[in-house]
Order: sequence, then structure tokens, then C-alpha cells
Amino acid sequence: MSAQIPQFFSDPLTAAGLTVLLAQAGAYSLYWFLGDREHRQRAMEGFEHVLISGVLFGIALILVNLSLWGLNTYLSIADVQLPHNSAIMVLNKTEGWWDFGTNVQEALSAAEETYRSYATASGAILTAYAGAVVATGLTHWTSPISMAILNVYAYLVTAATTVLLSSAVYAVAMTLARTWPALLPLGAVLVTYEKTRHLGAWLLAVSVVAPIVLAAGADVLRSAVDPLHIAAIAGKMTPFFAFISADPLLEAMIMLGLIGLVLGVVTYAASRLFDHAGASLSLE
Repeated sequence: MSAQIPQFFSDPLTAAGLTVLLAQAGAYSLYWFLGDREHRQRAMEGFEHVLISGVLFGIALILVNLSLWGLNTYLSIADVQLPHNSAIMVLNKTEGWWDFGTNVQEALSAAEETYRSYATASGAILTAYAGAVVATGLTHWTSPISMAILNVYAYLVTAATTVLLSSAVYAVAMTLARTWPALLPLGAVLVTYEKTRHLGAWLLAVSVVAPIVLAAGADVLRSAVDPLHIAAIAGKMTPFFAFISADPLLEAMIMLGLIGLVLGVVTYAASRLFDHAGASLSLE
């Protein structure tokens, strides 16, 4: 256990949680030590806010772990084979509270790389398409071929563009999601005040839902569609207008859409839950 104590203090989630909650408690301590009776009364109410914030912070962590447990249960029942070194496998290496936050950060990095690989693969298709159109359109004799390529491979361009935009947005979202250790305790503090309750509930919901959903989505996407199969489509685009199966692209497009749908629905549900919890526990 002694080796776990230093890990506890180096864990990003623990460090952020303690920093935010101690800052909140410290602000009310100034009211208590430097103020009059009225300020001390205000400080006592503030300490109750700190206590409620700590409780909500703990509840949010429990929900994150329950989400991970439920996800693993589903993957086991559905017999989903996760790819090697997947984001969920990184999360499953967690041994306790002292390394949970660090493992989430590593899982987010793994998921970001996955989304980037789909953006790169779909970008290769668009590059090959643009190159074929420009190359065949340079002369008067080959310009009809250029127009034919524009029309024949239009279905590929539509699917590839959708995959590129969606995967790029998720990759950026994973970068932003790394701020969740700070957003989680901050949301727990804000949700206890009436004026900031809605913002706090939204921050808590995003912190609880986004890391798990986006990390799991990246793993399920990669287990269903190999990005190398998408990138291989670029090499099949020729002026001979052979039909190219867009199944990998379409599967990736549908999966990315489902990830966004699940993220939006679950985040909204979680925000309403925390909003009602904040309204019930509000001291103002």
C-alpha cells in the first residue's frame, strides 16, 4: 500500500479533484477566519456545499466505473473481440482508485489514434480521387475521362468525406476529453449552486459519458472495420471505372454515426440526472 500512496497523489483525477475541492473549501475558510458572524454563517453554508460537491464527485466516479463494468458485460455477452491494445483493454488494467485516472488518459490517447487512422484512410481516398480527376483533365483528349471519374466515383467521395469529417471531429473530441479530470470536480462544485447548476450538470455528464463512449466506440469501430481496408480503396481507383465496393466505408460511416448518436443521447440523460440531483441538494 505504501507504493500506492505516491501513485495516488500523481493520479491526474485525484490531483484535480483535491485541487478543486480544496480551493472551494479554502475560499470559505477565509470567510470563517477573516469575517464577522454573518460571514461565518456564510462559511458554514459554504462548507456544506463542499461536502455535497465531494459526494457528487464520488457518485460521478462510481457512475464511470459502473459504465465500464456494463460495457465489459455487453462486450462479453455479444462476444465482441477487441483489437490488441484497445482503449477498453487499457481501462481494464486498472487495479484501483490510484491508477484509474491515468489509465483513462492512456485509453483516450489510444482511441484518438484510432480515429486519426480512419481520417487518414478516408483522406487517402479523396486524395486519389482528386489526383485522378486533375490528371485526366489536363488535356482536351482526356477531359471526358475526368468527367466520367467525377460521376462514377461520386459515391465513394460522399462516403469518404463523411468518414473523414466524423473521425476528425472525434479525434479532436478525444483531445478535449483529456481535460475530464479537471471538468469532473469542477462540475461537481458548480452543480451545487443554483445559478451554475445547469453548467455543472453538463460538465459532469460530459466527464462521465464522453471518455467511455468515445473510447468504446473507437474499439468497436476498429473491430468491425479495418482502416487498412478503407485505405486500400484508394489504390483501386483507376480510369477504367471498375466498380469498387464501398462496404468498408459505409460500415465506418454508420458506426461513426451511431457513436455520435449514443454520445448525444447518453450525455443528455446524464446531464438531466445531475441537474435533478443538484436541484434536490441545492442549498440556495
